[in-house]
Amino acid sequence: MHISKTTAGDTHELIVSGRVDGDGANQLEVALLATIAAGAQTVYVDLGEATFLCSAGLRTLLQYWRQMNNKKRTLQVTSPSAEVATVLATSGFRDMLVRKM
Repeated sequence: MHISKTTAGDTHELIVSGRVDGDGANQLEVALLATIAAGAQTVYVDLGEATFLCSAGLRTLLQYWRQMNNKKRTLQVTSPSAEVATVLATSGFRDMLVRKM
């Protein structure tokens, strides 16, 4: 898995490619922690190039979505791949996590 980051003011985007498996979930958590510590008010996690999302990855997204939401900040998934969209829909978290365009 690979994560690249873009920043525009207090809006940060994490672009994730590859498998978000157990190790990938840990990498995603480290990236989210660094982004939040950097003062991001809005975090977009682009999962358009993600080929897999395990339960640990979903847990990481939910954990930091809640943390950001409690601080009146935003964390949203953008452009989920078909594989990731299926996991989000099946888990019931698609409407909560995925950015509405």
